[in-house]
Amino acid sequence: MPSQTLKATDVVLVRHGETAWSLSGQHTGATDIRLTPAGAAAARALAPLLGSLPFARVFSSPLARARRP
Repeated sequence: MPSQTLKATDVVLVRHGETAWSLSGQHTGATDIRLTPAGAAAARALAPLLGSLPFARVFSSPLARARRP
């Protein structure tokens, strides 16, 4: 994202990071597969950027891979 300001109409989408299944080409769907170490590192790398944005609302999948690295 070029600037660190959001308009009321902006939507920010972030997909969960790498899993063992995504590496092998399998579709994880609702199966709660943990992130690989690389996937967890990628998620942690987003924290400074996302933490600096003024979100009005945040929605997340209930799956662990989407909520914790």
